[in-house]
Parts: sequence; structure tokens; C-alpha cells
Amino acid sequence: MKKFIFPIGFVIGLCVSLLSACTTFTPIDSFESADRYLQENLLPNIQVDSQLVSDSSSYSVVIPPLVDSTPNPDNFPLYGAKPDKNPNTVYIEIYSSAEKANGERTDERWLVDVAEKFNQQRQTLPTGEVIQVGIRNIPSGLAAQILTAKKGQPAGYTPATKMWLELLKSEGLSLKEIAPALVPNQAIFAIQAQAYKEIAEGGEVTFDRITDAILSGKIQVGYSNPYIGSSALNFLHSLLWRAAGHSQDGKPLTIAELESPNVNSVFSIFQKQIALTTPTYLDLKQIWIREPKKFQAIVMAYQSYVKLKKQPGFEKLAYVPFGVPENSPLVGFDWNSAAQTLALQKFATFATSAPMQQLAKEQGYENTQYLQSSKFPPIPSGEVLKAVQAFWKQRKDGGRTVYMEMIVDTSGSMEEHNRLKAVQEALRFASKHINQGNQIGLITFSDRPVRRIALAPFNELEQKRLFAAIEQLQPDGGTGLYDGLAVGLADLMAKRKVDPNGRFYALLLTDGERTHGLELNQIQDVIKHSGVRVYPIAYGQVNQQELEAIAAIREGNVYQGTPERVQVLLKDLFQTNL
Repeated sequence: MKKFIFPIGFVIGLCVSLLSACTTFTPIDSFESADRYLQENLLPNIQVDSQLVSDSSSYSVVIPPLVDSTPNPDNFPLYGAKPDKNPNTVYIEIYSSAEKANGERTDERWLVDVAEKFNQQRQTLPTGEVIQVGIRNIPSGLAAQILTAKKGQPAGYTPATKMWLELLKSEGLSLKEIAPALVPNQAIFAIQAQAYKEIAEGGEVTFDRITDAILSGKIQVGYSNPYIGSSALNFLHSLLWRAAGHSQDGKPLTIAELESPNVNSVFSIFQKQIALTTPTYLDLKQIWIREPKKFQAIVMAYQSYVKLKKQPGFEKLAYVPFGVPENSPLVGFDWNSAAQTLALQKFATFATSAPMQQLAKEQGYENTQYLQSSKFPPIPSGEVLKAVQAFWKQRKDGGRTVYMEMIVDTSGSMEEHNRLKAVQEALRFASKHINQGNQIGLITFSDRPVRRIALAPFNELEQKRLFAAIEQLQPDGGTGLYDGLAVGLADLMAKRKVDPNGRFYALLLTDGERTHGLELNQIQDVIKHSGVRVYPIAYGQVNQQELEAIAAIREGNVYQGTPERVQVLLKDLFQTNL
């Protein structure tokens, strides 16, 4: 047999090549390996520009008074009848909480069904005018903000809970009760079966027992923004009311008690056990369905829980009720005509009739034992609820610093439909919802990424720096989407090395598909092990499948944005996370 003898140089070269190949394809399975791969394999191939705003440029910026960007009610879906100028018709529009007014979902459209059935009957007033009803699907908290800002004048408003009515009263709105309750519902903890079983070993599973389990680190929980969601606000008040000792004496929570050491201590410990806070309950539910082991319990409404139990893997889900009822009161306003008030009353009578209540039961509404017990916390005043919301905003980070990199598409297509201008305005408004001390950075991308603001503790100077950077943005070039994300991840991961207990987020806003640079498969393992939660915002004709894949890697959701709604979206994301 003939032997082949290779020169020693060839052998050494081959070994070096093999070692190099092994190094290149080392699995990314930890933060350290993800950081090393990012630094050694990805960033060297990305050309990054720097247009950081200097201190001197920031000092001269004047920040104008910022009014909250309250949404336009016309941007929310309207079901049932549409406005009718027929003089023989009395049209009433009702703002309704989302869990009963989503015409696109069979299990969340009870009030839409009621309105359609009512409109078909063509009921009349004594004057002979025909009543027609439109249902505007707006989350309870957003509807309250619209009404407070006087951006809409509906005939009626039916939030999930009376708490929102108290907030409106504290803002000086005059309300006329039409019906104290349209449909029975309540706030609950939905709990995975194993966690419920473990808590039950010590006795009856109650709100207090679950709260104690969370405080002791036995279970983690998710809930949504209490400025928007009814069950989230209900839960927040119940937690603070209990921490103030009122589950024993039944007295109402006071503003002064929010400053007590015990209330602050309980809330701080509680927030450290929070797995996730999302802008809306629907975001939270979708994440839980996708990642059932992400947390053991979430805050939600009972009616939604009934439907969630039908999802695979959630059949044995348990629940524990708490708080004040969420029975959907209906109110009118002093701007209504006498005909509109009477029309609302006739509609309420129809909605609370036996056939409509049976329809509600079929959609998950039930007059449970808890609702029949009448053992609820007292309804807090609007002033107390405003203080509770502010308390949450100031302390929700549980003593940990939040780091958020805003990674914004400035490609040429962002000029269309004033997309970039809308984002610029939205970032200005959203900046007022950033807690002092949390850190934000700004990176834009088109043909290549541009660092514009380095991550730094937010204060008045940093807000001015943000305004200056926003003013400089111009749409141009292609879409190096993942190059921008890689640079943002690198900055956040550098902060994580210094502060491993921080919270790390990347807000990725794009209006198109990647045109060049890195591809998703080159960076997805880095995302997975980065410790950074990425919030993709789809702002146009995007690759929805890729954005959903990014969100799923770190237990997130894709948020849908438009120039009309981006202000509300960014405000909600900043309010919840910053």
C-alpha cells in the first residue's frame, strides 16, 4: 500500500484551519458565548456611524410643555350601527371595555352581539324615533383618558369596573348612572394547576395566600398596565389595600398610607417577583399560551379565564378571585339629550334581559359565588386611584435599573405617510413617561447603524439630548435591520456585565423588510442568550413572520403601529417598561 507523506507545514495549516472552524461554530448557549460571538463574528463586519449629541448641543434645547398624547377615539373599531343623520333616528355611541366589545372574536363580543340584536328590533322612543346603537371598542383606561381630555363625547361609557368612573368623577366629569351592572364578571388570579396544588397544601387558596406565595418567591406572576387594564388596576389596589392592613378592618385605602414603610416594603418585594408586565392583558395571555412555564399565574378577568381553559395545556387551570366586581356599569353624560338618555335606558333594559344574560353566560360570564358574597374591598375614590397609579409608576421597577435601547428605522420608506415624523413626535411625548435614573439609548439604522444617544441615566439633560437627536433624523437609504439590532444588543449586553440585576429591553421599530446586512439566522441565538427582551414594532409592510420569531425568542409580542397610533403605543410601552 502506498503511503502519503504530507509536509509539516501543510499539517500545521490544516490543524489551524480545523481549530478555527471549531472556534467559529462554537455553540451559542450562554450570555458569555453570545457576547463573544457578537463581538468577534458580527460587529467587525458592521460599519457603525456615530452622531452622538454633545452636552453643549443638549443644553440649548428647550422642551415645550408636553401634554399626554390621548388617542383619537375614531381610531378604535366601531361595531353595530354607524352614525345616522336621519332625523327619525336617535343614535347613541357607547365606549365599551375591550373584553366585551371585540367584534373580531366570538368570545369577546357580547355587547356587540347585544347591540346588533337590539338594532334589528328597531325599538322606538315615545316620539316615534328609532334607536340605533354603536359600540366603540376602547380599553377602559384609554376610554377614561379620552373622556378626561374631552376628545370624545359618546352617549354612554361602560368600563369593566366602577373604578374608572371614580377616576372620571375626580376629573370633574358629571356622570348619570344608567345601569349599575350590565354583566357579571370579576378579577382573578389564573394559576397553573401545580402551583395551585402546592399552595393548597397549607389550606384554602385565597388572594392573601397567593400574595404571600409571590412575596416569598414561590411563584412568579405577570400582569398588565394599571393605567389601561381594569383587572390590573383592581389587582394593584387590592395589593396595596391588603399591605395597609385593611383586609382585616375593611376600611378604605388612603393616600397617606401609600407612603407607609410596610406598603412600600411589600410592593418592592412583590415587584421583584414579577416575571413580566405588559401594556395589555391580551399581550400577556398570548405570551403565556406560547410559553406556559414563563410564569405560574397571571392577573385577568374571569370571563377570559373561562375561554383560556379551552387552550391546550390550560385545561386544569385554577383561579382565585379578588377585588371589587367588574360588572360593567353603564353611565351617560350631561351633554346627552333627553332622547339619548332615554335610548340608553332602553338599551340597558334590553342588555340585562334574560335572553341577553343567557348569551353572556355562553361567552363566559357568570354570577359566581364570589360575586354573590358581597365581600369586596370598598370602592376607592378617584383621587386614591390616581395616587395608586402614580405609586406603581414610580416604584414598579422594584429597585432595579431599566435599560432600553430604542432602535429606529430611518430608511427611505419612512418618509411615506409621514411615518418618521409621527415616530419623532411619539418619542417626544413618550419621554415624559421615563422614570428618572432608568437608562435609554437611541440607535437608528438605514444603510448602516448610527449611534445617537449612549445609554445613560435619564434626567432633564438626557431628555434634552433625546429631543436634539430626534430633530436630526432624516429618512434615507435601505434597511439594515439586524445590523441595527446587533449594535443595540451589544450596548445593552455591555451594561448587563456591569449590572446583571437590571432589566434590559430593545425597542425595534421598522417599516420594512431587511434589505442588506445581517440576516435573522445569524443573530437569533445572540438574542436568545442576551438577557434582552426585544419588542418589535411593525410599522408598515414588514416581514411579520420574522418579527414574530424575534419576539418569541424572548417571550414577547409584535406590536402593530401606524402613524395614527404610534404615540399611544410608545407611551404604553414606556409607561409599562420605563
